[in-house]
Amino acid sequence: MDSTEHPALLPRLHLFELMDQPWYPRAARNLSTDYLHTVSTRMGLFDAAVDVLAKGLQASGTDTLVDLCSGGQGPVPGLQRLLEARHGLKTRAVLTDLYPNAEAAGQARAEGATYLSRPVDARRVPEDLRGMRTLFNALHHFRPEEVREVLEDAQRRGESFAAFEVVHRTPGGVLGTLLVPLLVLLFTPFVRPLTPLRLLFTYAVPLAPLALAWDGLVSTLRAHRPEELKALTRSLQRPGYTWEVGEVREKGKGAVTYVLGMPARRALRASPPRWE
Repeated sequence: MDSTEHPALLPRLHLFELMDQPWYPRAARNLSTDYLHTVSTRMGLFDAAVDVLAKGLQASGTDTLVDLCSGGQGPVPGLQRLLEARHGLKTRAVLTDLYPNAEAAGQARAEGATYLSRPVDARRVPEDLRGMRTLFNALHHFRPEEVREVLEDAQRRGESFAAFEVVHRTPGGVLGTLLVPLLVLLFTPFVRPLTPLRLLFTYAVPLAPLALAWDGLVSTLRAHRPEELKALTRSLQRPGYTWEVGEVREKGKGAVTYVLGMPARRALRASPPRWE
């Protein structure tokens, strides 16, 4: 279903997502973010993003991806491999989150990435974090005025920016969330680490499937439609920095909505020092 259909049928509802709440137990949050990392990687949900990423990297002259709202890593390590295979771009990755997943840090290191232990707010990224900023399935966590803050911060600093969403505020998108509990049951054996706690709260006491189903439904109802994002980026246009909004897809996979911001093309910058 085309995500430009039904513009008035589903107004945006900013209901609460469990993973957004500061009181939500870290262990429960990690159950969700680790699952989402596994699904996005194994299903290649964001593979279509690689050409958009390459465009932003080449425009900004950086070899570093600063991923925001990384959760349990997200798709960045896999996309780094695709960037090298398809575009010959070798990249470094720094993963960040407002609620860092400490358990995912070790796996990130094994993948060659750095996962910062300090909280990072996507609306006010610390000045020492230089590189192309990315968000994967995270823009819907922000209200429209907060999305503007996220985009403005990247533009003000002259950093390339790309956000990608695979949730769509359409009737089909809402109906698709009914499959989430089944997907959680099917994909949990592939999640690492596969702990007794994860098995308990997935199969014996199905809290994880229910929590992910709720957050999946809310994510769909929160999603920003492409025309809404286009209106927002038009209001941000400034000399020396451009914005574009669109959709990309790979054969056999769903559409990925993207927002791409790029500074005027410049020469490759030296890699910044490693972060801790």
